[in-house]
Amino acid sequence: MQAVQKRSKNHAIQYTTADSSLGRMLVAATDRGVCAVAFAKNDKELIGELHDRFPGTEILPAQNGHKSWLAEAVRYVADQTNGKHALAAAFPLDVSATPFQAKVWKALQAIPWGETRTYSELAKALGNPNATRAVARAIATNPVAVVVPCHRVIGKDGSLTGYRWGVERKRQLLAAEQM
Repeated sequence: MQAVQKRSKNHAIQYTTADSSLGRMLVAATDRGVCAVAFAKNDKELIGELHDRFPGTEILPAQNGHKSWLAEAVRYVADQTNGKHALAAAFPLDVSATPFQAKVWKALQAIPWGETRTYSELAKALGNPNATRAVARAIATNPVAVVVPCHRVIGKDGSLTGYRWGVERKRQLLAAEQM
């Protein structure tokens, strides 16, 4: 399981975009680790969101000599979206998280491939059954799609509730895990 560490400040971010089964994908990283994984219709939308998320940070397309784990992250996410199960990501993360968010994201990473949990089940597993809304908020702020598998959380009635990158992408990710 990939540990969540606090995102470094003032580190330049390099990114790459690629086609995926879920549309265009962006993976971005500092020199310390992957800081963003996102999906959108096009590169302009992805890069704009990256600039919005990290104002004042130097953001550049990845250079050939960039750390090999950036390419590893792209492969990992692409494999996951295509139903190729990998036990855990081996590349480092560089994300901002409150202690509660980090706890929620770690719990998400512990949900086995192909399984889901409800928001209330996750809150109960974290020892705070009344924190369902706080759990939902922590999930909504996950900056690294698929690596922290927030798509594995569903509504109490089994419905596919919101997903930062669209409910249809969530449906596709869950279907890929059932293959």
